[in-house]
Amino acid sequence: MTTQRQGTYDAIVAFCSENGVHFEDGMEFTPTKEQRASIVLMVATAMEAGEIDLSDAARAKYDDLPKLKSYCNGLVSNWLRKDPRLNGNVKYEIKNKGSRAGSGDPVIKELRKLKKTLTAGSEELAVVEEEINKRVAVVQAEKAKKVEIDVDQIPKELRHLIPSASNE
Repeated sequence: MTTQRQGTYDAIVAFCSENGVHFEDGMEFTPTKEQRASIVLMVATAMEAGEIDLSDAARAKYDDLPKLKSYCNGLVSNWLRKDPRLNGNVKYEIKNKGSRAGSGDPVIKELRKLKKTLTAGSEELAVVEEEINKRVAVVQAEKAKKVEIDVDQIPKELRHLIPSASNE
């Protein structure tokens, strides 16, 4: 089985080869809408056949070809942007680091909406940004509390680092 990154790359190379589209490693490949649809179908079909890695949880969630195609559409976009063999040999940089942090939290969602209504550089904007940062920290701390650690798998000399573990 191949990784999703390699599977996407292989599908693009195969598509280009089969359709006479010029492609070289390291060039920026920007498929047309029709080309992209064919590539997505190739990746989804390979994933459905078990040729490309997909976790059991994802396999259960994307249990038919239309759902897989939807997933693979984002997957192809991701690797066209990130893989230097496909993006013109450019190192990928995240544009808005942390912009998704807390995105499932309703309080943070509303605070971010409020932030968009405020004037850049205003005192109110600074207060709202500070409140967002506080709430993100709370949400992340709650997430950390829900992590289950198999103490038996942790070396004894590190077990003291586990919050709920007794020091043996």
